[in-house]
Amino acid sequence: MKKIFLAIFVLASISSYSQNKKDYSFSYNTDSILTNGLRSYYNEKYDDAVKEYQKISKYDDKYLTAQYEIGLALSAAGKKEELRKHFEDLYNNGSMKEKPIMYTSYGSFLSDEKEYEKAEKIFEEGAIYMSNSSNFLYNQGILYLRKGDLQKSVDILKKVVTINPNLTSGHYFLGSLALENGNVTEGTLALLSYLILNPTGRYASETITKLNKKYGENYITKGDLKFSESGDDFSEIETILSNQLPLRKAYKVKSSFDDVIIRQMQAVMEYTKEHKMQDGFFETTYIPWIKDLMSKNHFEAYSYYILLSLEEDLGKKLTTHKKKITAFYESYIIKDLWNVYAKRSVNHFGKKQDVITFIEDGRPYLVGNVINGKKQGKFALLDDNGNIIGELNLENDELHGKQIYFDEKGNVDLERNFKNGKLDGEVKEFENGKLNTVENYKDGKLHGLSTTFYGNGSKRCELNFTEGERNGTLTCYHADGTKSSEVVYNNGKLDGKYIIYNEVGDITYTANYKNDLLEGNYQQFFDGKVLKAEATYKNGKVEGNYKEYYTNSKLNSESFYTAGKITKTINYHITGEKSSELIFDAKEQLTSYSYFSIRGEKYFEEIYKGNELKSGLQYTKNAAKPKEVSLQKKPFQIANLNGNVIVSGNYDKGKKNGEWNYYFSNGYLRIKENNVADLQQGLSYNYNRTGELNSISNYKDDKINGLYEVYDNGILSDIYYYSNGTQNGPFTAYYPNGKVKVEGFYKNGELHNSRITYRQNGQISQKTKYNEGDAVLNESFDINNHKDYEIDYINKNGKITITNNKTTTSEFSIVNGNFNGKYTSKENTGTPIVDMEFKNGVRHNSYKYYSPYGTIQYERNYYNGKLHGIDKIYDLVGNLRLIDEFTFGENNGKTVRFFKSGKKMYEYTSFDGSNEGDYIYYNQEGTPILKVVYENNMAIQYSNLNSEGVFGTPIEIVNETAIIESKYPNGKLAIKFQIEKGNITGKLIVQNKEGNPEYEANYKNGILEGNRIEYYSNGKIYKRENFKNSDYFGEQNYFDEEGRPWITATFENDELHGDFLIYKNGKLLVTKKYDSDELVKIIQ
Repeated sequence: MKKIFLAIFVLASISSYSQNKKDYSFSYNTDSILTNGLRSYYNEKYDDAVKEYQKISKYDDKYLTAQYEIGLALSAAGKKEELRKHFEDLYNNGSMKEKPIMYTSYGSFLSDEKEYEKAEKIFEEGAIYMSNSSNFLYNQGILYLRKGDLQKSVDILKKVVTINPNLTSGHYFLGSLALENGNVTEGTLALLSYLILNPTGRYASETITKLNKKYGENYITKGDLKFSESGDDFSEIETILSNQLPLRKAYKVKSSFDDVIIRQMQAVMEYTKEHKMQDGFFETTYIPWIKDLMSKNHFEAYSYYILLSLEEDLGKKLTTHKKKITAFYESYIIKDLWNVYAKRSVNHFGKKQDVITFIEDGRPYLVGNVINGKKQGKFALLDDNGNIIGELNLENDELHGKQIYFDEKGNVDLERNFKNGKLDGEVKEFENGKLNTVENYKDGKLHGLSTTFYGNGSKRCELNFTEGERNGTLTCYHADGTKSSEVVYNNGKLDGKYIIYNEVGDITYTANYKNDLLEGNYQQFFDGKVLKAEATYKNGKVEGNYKEYYTNSKLNSESFYTAGKITKTINYHITGEKSSELIFDAKEQLTSYSYFSIRGEKYFEEIYKGNELKSGLQYTKNAAKPKEVSLQKKPFQIANLNGNVIVSGNYDKGKKNGEWNYYFSNGYLRIKENNVADLQQGLSYNYNRTGELNSISNYKDDKINGLYEVYDNGILSDIYYYSNGTQNGPFTAYYPNGKVKVEGFYKNGELHNSRITYRQNGQISQKTKYNEGDAVLNESFDINNHKDYEIDYINKNGKITITNNKTTTSEFSIVNGNFNGKYTSKENTGTPIVDMEFKNGVRHNSYKYYSPYGTIQYERNYYNGKLHGIDKIYDLVGNLRLIDEFTFGENNGKTVRFFKSGKKMYEYTSFDGSNEGDYIYYNQEGTPILKVVYENNMAIQYSNLNSEGVFGTPIEIVNETAIIESKYPNGKLAIKFQIEKGNITGKLIVQNKEGNPEYEANYKNGILEGNRIEYYSNGKIYKRENFKNSDYFGEQNYFDEEGRPWITATFENDELHGDFLIYKNGKLLVTKKYDSDELVKIIQ
């Protein structure tokens, strides 16, 4: 049973990203994928672009960006049906609400397809999010134009050119509608505005054609469209135009082109100088820039400039004015135009003001006032959709005063103070609306106290700065307020103590620095008392020895230094014997690297010169001298003292090249890798001692790069991605049957965005939201897909009570997003499930987990999140089954397995998973019946019972393969099993002196497969367990001494899944139903 409360188990799970064809070299990099997609798009390779964008995980921050780009690529490729389905899927799953720009794409697609009613619905829905986006509004305006709802089109297009003066097509369609409605002045003003910005644009020649028609003979019928609510009284000029006065010979044209367009255009533009301004839309929007142009006598140049789209037709007649056109563009359009062209009278921070909209990458990004050519006062900073994301204050084009920035939800994100363009004063950063950081600046540099905060307002870290340099003690705190570190700086350099505390408050690192260099005692601890490493430094160099220790306090390695230079390093096996020795010369270059067996016997030595391997010396048992091994030998091999090859590969000029293989002592392949010039490159395969695949990974320049697959006894269990040695990208964990169990995303080695846990039927059980490693929000769902509870880690502090599937209740406390203190969970009947403690988000002290029967099942002790001390495991009815010893997360010490009676079944000692020494088996009476001796996890000999009932002469085990049995003095079999290459295969059986079975289990190459049965002393079955690939699978049955059912538990994929039946005196008492280890129903 693994799922106590899934919100707890938010530790890094293993990861995945699936491709139809496995490319292990593919390193997930969001920016690279998007760049490749854009490159393909611009090269008109639209299918390739779609394939690239489809690589973006649905849990990536940029997933919806990729979906938007897929839409663009499908549209460009003309794949309408695929595009329709793409949009429909995004709309139906709610993605468009998260990426509103897709409403523009979808609505425009439907508009193009003349599905106007559907398009209108999409635009209306999108307007909730996109009402300030000029691009969205423009496309909505075009929809109504196509649909024939021209008044709506006019109203929207007016808003478009107000928001974004640079959206020239908006001016064009607004002007065209005005002309067709008989509003010739309004139409002319808008179309002239189109031409000033886009004289060679898509609609330039059509604009010239429209303006070249005689107003007195065309556009004479007034339509029903309303263009202005007030003002815009152009009756005077319209009378002149309708009477065609500008077309008379007496009218003097100020251009070498004497055409209808020039005459009418000149008349309207000259009129602007005399127009009596009111508050009409067209007069306030367009007249200012035209009036400015005319006052500066630029009409003639403008008359040539607007004809650039006809350059091929007009030829020299136009090109002879090239200098005037260029001068006009450089002196007026670039320098003067925008400040009058983009000026709008709008509501600006609660007041109607004349402001200018500034454009970046074709979109409005800044709105505010310009006085004497310089930005002055309050400005609005806009996002891509036109929404305000900042309130800025400027003086003479420089930031000055308080600047406020907002997140996408409108919450204050950042506050900064400037003085004459430089940060000066307090800077505040916020996260989810809560204060996160406070900094102080002076003249653009950090100066004074800087402090970061947790969500409840308590301090996270604080440090003083002096003119941009760290100065003083950097003190950081855990979530509960206890210290996590103390580091002293002086003028930007480490200078003084450097102390790190773990989550439970113990020192794990302590050192002293002087002028940025280590000085004096240096120590690392596992728990503040047990040493992990120690050394003495002087001027940043080790004095004497540098030592590292195992968790059991035995020496791990020791490096020797003389005058700050390394001379020798000795590494040790966890048992205490030497494992390797490295010798260095006066230049600190490696000269010798020796390898030693678990007994401390040398079996190979590498000889180096100038850090380059030159040759090797192979040692073997009973040989007086080692044998030299040339690097030229193909393959180059290293063997153990028995002559068994444990390493094989090739060297080229002293460096590893090509395939290298590493072997277990039983001959099975352990690692298969490739090297180029001593750097690991390409695929690497890792296997366990049974020969089954453990993992497949890809390397680039000695770092894991690309797809990484993890296997459990040869069955794929996890897939994830690495980039330059760091987990990055999507991940998936699988049930043994191949169904998805967990999926999510890593960013720079930290869980990020969503982590989803699934039940075995594919339903979502848990959703946890992360932000760069920190859990932000957890949601739990019952078996009917209804939300059971939600925990907001950011904003929730204090005691919390939750229920799950209406069958269990849990109580715990959260401090700044971390579990802290007691955590208990019970069935609603009162039966306990779990009782444990947390300290700053990690398990600490006692942990008790209970069987559905109500008896203890796991009794453990944790230190700072790691198993530490005696670990006890009980069976489903509460009888002690197994005892292990742990030191700081490592299984070091004795393991004892028990019969139901409490007597030992077997015991052995292991260090970090490697069996060492005697492995003794017992019968139910407690009598030793077999001893197997292990060395470095290899079974090397065994002793069975002799005629006196004690262990006899040891029998050697050859090649870790033997049929092992032991008999009682009466000739009855006591125990029997077979090992092949170190792995138990077939049936292991233990019998009593009468020859009756006490215990039996079935193995397949070291893996539990099938039944495991334990018996009462009366011969009846106590329990029958079933396994598949060492996982609990199917029914697990417990019986009382009379053979009546006691417990029946159904497992699938090593999880309780199905009925848990509890009997009393052979009669069913309670049925507990489980789904993927979760209790979902109790029937009494």
